Amino acid sequence: MNKKLVIGSIALVGAAVAVALAPSSGLKKGENVSAFHPEHVAGPLANSTKCFPCTFQNRPQAQVWVNSDSMTNVAAIAKVLDKAMDAHKGSEFKAMIVMLTDSNKVAATKTAAKEFASKSGLKNIAVSVLSKTDDAVSAYKINLSNDVKNTVVVYKDWKVAASMVNLVADEKGAAALSGAISSVAK
Repeated sequence: MNKKLVIGSIALVGAAVAVALAPSSGLKKGENVSAFHPEHVAGPLANSTKCFPCTFQNRPQAQVWVNSDSMTNVAAIAKVLDKAMDAHKGSEFKAMIVMLTDSNKVAATKTAAKEFASKSGLKNIAVSVLSKTDDAVSAYKINLSNDVKNTVVVYKDWKVAASMVNLVADEKGAAALSGAISSVAK
């Protein structure tokens, strides 16, 4: 048998297994986002429970649902979002980070989220807190297993254009997120 064919087949099977094992989380392309009311601790909706998609309607938007990610990576994602907000001012691109927490830790998470927003210099990105038991978690199909660090949903006109799971804000991840945002902020 051709050695290249065998090696290529093994690589293809390995890639298929990796894709099959990748955790699934979040609404998929073509699905619609829905209204929900997190507790906003920073950004344009601070000190309210206003619905982010309802407030910004058909504008291009991104939501980053944080389940168990490091704050270092979340801060790096926030920098990408902040740059995108500057780059896409004309289309009024909006971004939100939703910190998910256990119901008995909402108050402590709000304090930590405010501190995170302040230390990260976030002024235009909505930083919000939501209990893992909130109906929005299931409506947005957020996977709460520990292997899901974050779920990113990029949308416009209430329709999802892209979703990502376990986004790492390295060069490749930042480019993927920026590209998804650019596709809706045209």
